Amino acid sequence: MAATLAAAMALEPPGRPARDPQVGQSFRVPYRLTDTNHFLVRVRIDGKGPFNFLVDSGAPALFVATETAKKVGLKPVEDHVFWTPLKSLQIEGGARLEGVQARVEDPFQLVGMNALGLPGASIDGILGFTILGRYRLQIDPTDDRMTWTRLDYTPPEPPAPRVQAGEKVEPPPGVRALNALGPMAKAMGFLMGKQPEEKRLLRGSLGVEWAGAKPAGLRVVRVLDGSPAARAGLRADDQVIAINDQVVSDPKSARSALADVRPGDRARLRVRRWNAGEQTINIRAGEGF
Repeated sequence: MAATLAAAMALEPPGRPARDPQVGQSFRVPYRLTDTNHFLVRVRIDGKGPFNFLVDSGAPALFVATETAKKVGLKPVEDHVFWTPLKSLQIEGGARLEGVQARVEDPFQLVGMNALGLPGASIDGILGFTILGRYRLQIDPTDDRMTWTRLDYTPPEPPAPRVQAGEKVEPPPGVRALNALGPMAKAMGFLMGKQPEEKRLLRGSLGVEWAGAKPAGLRVVRVLDGSPAARAGLRADDQVIAINDQVVSDPKSARSALADVRPGDRARLRVRRWNAGEQTINIRAGEGF
């Protein structure tokens, strides 16, 4: 059964900034269900990554781990500033947000799980409600992709501690108490031994959305503008018969055929077009997540 997280649509007040062009669009977001039953998706921050982020509607905001922030080049503007602005947040599958705010911090759950290696992958941050509340999320554990639909709604930022310039901002006492569990988890990891994590590899991206339909089989639903598939001449409504000589009939078999395709590799698609018969289209994969 699919679980649905939805935020109410907001009325557009006078003087509101220009509407995000992605409002109303749906994105198929690949996810990984970890060994600890957490949902992980891959993101890029300011064009850098990919990074593994938890999908956690219970978290109030976007949290970026301090090590991740160093890799991206993020840091608070001043010690008394609570939020750090991001130029862009890209979520695998095509969703993109501009000008969002993040808290650079190491929440205890990230420290603890990473110390023990329980999820089987390093966790680089948390997508909380200030991000997830912008989308209607449909999650089906029997599918390896979520559906994220962009809403015309921007959740308010949670209140930040008020401090004077020159003072260092401190988390609320409850958060500090929880964060104290992080060093304990690190000590446990040292004693128990950290579980090995999987190597992170960039996926090749064709820029195609497809669906399975009987009796047609695998059908191209959309080709993203400017994508490798668009440049190679693939079109919406093309029927894909085989990828790299592997017969495909649905999105799952297509993902299997493309599992080892990395950026720069060629993917050979045998397609059937309504008014042109069968043909072969060669696509050089771009950089995915």
